[in-house]
Amino acid sequence: MGHLATLGDTVRLRWRQARLSYASRPPRRIAGSVSPRLALFAWALPPNSNAGVYRPLSFIRYGAALGWHIDAFHGVAPPGQNQHGDALLARVPASVRLHQVPEAGLAPSYRLTPQIDGGFANALAYAEAAFRLLAASPPDIVLASGPPFHVFVSALLTARHFDVPLVLDYRDEWSECPFSFVCASADDRRWESRCLSAAQAVIFTTRAHLEHQLAVFPALDRARTALIPNGWEPDDFSAAPPAPARTTSEITRIAHVGTLSGHNLPDAFLASLADAAALRPELRHSLRVAFIGRRSPEADAALRAFPFPEMLEIIDHLEKTESNRRMQQADALLLLASPGLERYLPGKLFDYVASRRPVLVFGVSGEASTVVAELGIGAHCPANASGAQFADALARTLSAEAQNRHALDAWLAGHRRDRLAAEAFALLNRLADRTTRRPEPSHQT
Repeated sequence: MGHLATLGDTVRLRWRQARLSYASRPPRRIAGSVSPRLALFAWALPPNSNAGVYRPLSFIRYGAALGWHIDAFHGVAPPGQNQHGDALLARVPASVRLHQVPEAGLAPSYRLTPQIDGGFANALAYAEAAFRLLAASPPDIVLASGPPFHVFVSALLTARHFDVPLVLDYRDEWSECPFSFVCASADDRRWESRCLSAAQAVIFTTRAHLEHQLAVFPALDRARTALIPNGWEPDDFSAAPPAPARTTSEITRIAHVGTLSGHNLPDAFLASLADAAALRPELRHSLRVAFIGRRSPEADAALRAFPFPEMLEIIDHLEKTESNRRMQQADALLLLASPGLERYLPGKLFDYVASRRPVLVFGVSGEASTVVAELGIGAHCPANASGAQFADALARTLSAEAQNRHALDAWLAGHRRDRLAAEAFALLNRLADRTTRRPEPSHQT
């Protein structure tokens, strides 16, 4: 029975793929005739409230303000990832059409169908929805923001169908991702190469990501790349009070705000913290570390096993403005940088800098520690630090002051989400204004 079900799902998937390949293309709109239209693919959008929501949400929010008509295709938030999602949903402009696409629910043969990040069946489901729902109002541009990266394949198929430019936005890496939360099979590599070859623009969030991608994918040329970093939202800090002044008699409070996922566990940090507490027992009474946000089972187990539980405060996911208020109330903020994150600037770093609190980067050096060092707002502590080294890094963090307030203000101004979204839509406008038809696509998917 299991083999028959697999065969049936495989046939259904291949039929869907063929039907999409040969679907009749609707007439193309005349560029500039009306307000431009964008089809956006991003798995996580409100009411999902995980960390991947904020960048595509900013594109939706500010793109609509810039006059774009936006249709956004997204998935269903898993249980536990929609807390406080209504507050994010309220930020979606009324003019934006959100299209929630459920899981395809197919389990085809892994030998006969591509095995890609997020699922090939889900990629086809998104494309099917886009073909149907956009037939009467075709897009001028198709933009995908991943991970997961099945949305890149959906966007590729949709851009080919409507014969419009494809733009890819890499929040993380795909087949080059060093972590298991993104698949990196041979099929992923092939489909990533296809997407990169077809895209008229490819956006990266860090220079290290961009340069690495250019080095490993010959199909990608620099002329089609753009660097638009992640950012912070001023509205998220509007209700947050300024941090209270510290005195030498107060308990020192450190906060890690954000998800503790399986690829960035706190084990090494907790080991150094325990060494420091054993070396200097007074820290058990004068130092508190709060972990605020969602936690993987492995991370939760590591926190629960810490030998000095009185030093830790464990708080579940909070609404965004409340999380940022907690940042501003802390004496220092903790950024965990596990091996593999050298090319990454975690989204929380932008909020950390905006909170104007000192930052302790614990783990590998890389993009994040470079920003902290250049702005003079904290210190770096290696993952194998002894208790004495950890205590020294913490002391340097707590005493850090921005070396150049003008540079800090300029960095924050340059990383506002509204400004970054304006850069993205300036790029999209340039592509939408091109009236030359692209070469006829092949019908092979």
